[in-house]
Amino acid sequence: MTKNYYCLVAGLPDILLGDKKVLYNSLILREELSNDLEKKDFEKAQALYFPFDHYNLISLLYQQHKEFDPRGVYTSLELEELTDKKNIEGIDKEKYPGYLIDFVTHVLFAEEKVPIVEAELLLFRKYVNYLQSFSNEFLNNYIDFEINIKNVLTALNGRKYEVSVEHELLGKGEIVEALVKSRSRDFGLANELEYVDSLIQIHEEENLMERELKIDRLKWEYLDETTFFHYFTIEKVLAFIYKLLIVERWISLDEEEGRKLFQQLVSELENSYEFPEEYKLSHGKKK
Repeated sequence: MTKNYYCLVAGLPDILLGDKKVLYNSLILREELSNDLEKKDFEKAQALYFPFDHYNLISLLYQQHKEFDPRGVYTSLELEELTDKKNIEGIDKEKYPGYLIDFVTHVLFAEEKVPIVEAELLLFRKYVNYLQSFSNEFLNNYIDFEINIKNVLTALNGRKYEVSVEHELLGKGEIVEALVKSRSRDFGLANELEYVDSLIQIHEEENLMERELKIDRLKWEYLDETTFFHYFTIEKVLAFIYKLLIVERWISLDEEEGRKLFQQLVSELENSYEFPEEYKLSHGKKK
């Protein structure tokens, strides 16, 4: 039976998208959850922090020297252990989720160096499989929702810049097939994805910060809708984690950081696609 966490959920503060300050931060919350949740439920909650480990691990593997994000589950020393090709076979594999071991083994022992974009995509796919292994309906549905967002926006980018993105799309099935083959404005997905028109409008937004905010607002609304009838269950806790991480992201961004993010995204896109020359001229050459 589903465990109800009456005191825990009742004690969670109200947070809003756009809050500039919150009583909780995700690290404090994770510490509290480790004490309040049953083991199987804490594993689900902790899994939502693994993307920060992905960020830190990729930085180590590709010597990016990025600032370490402490919201990850593992310390820098623990992640460095995973990047040591000589000792990877001897590490305590029980300490890490299996997909992380599989990922670093693939990257470290590949015959040719795995491009960073390919590595990030592979890691995300393995992470998705890991989340799906919990067989939690809310997690599965939210994963599908996020993947659909990523795929639709990727397909819209491909259409805009006239490049093939078939190998960039995540998963398989009718939705992915439609994104690859359909030439209609909404890819013929209006019945399958009720939010596809919203994504098209978001993609047309030229202001990067406003576009990102609209994407996060769409996610926020989805979290509210899908947990409306989950009053004191783990699903309510998981949704709160997702929302708190969204708030933290926006608290960390100011106007200068927004410009940096824009330039970073443009650089990453130019490295992934061959942009039309007029786009390069208007937004700057690759460094």
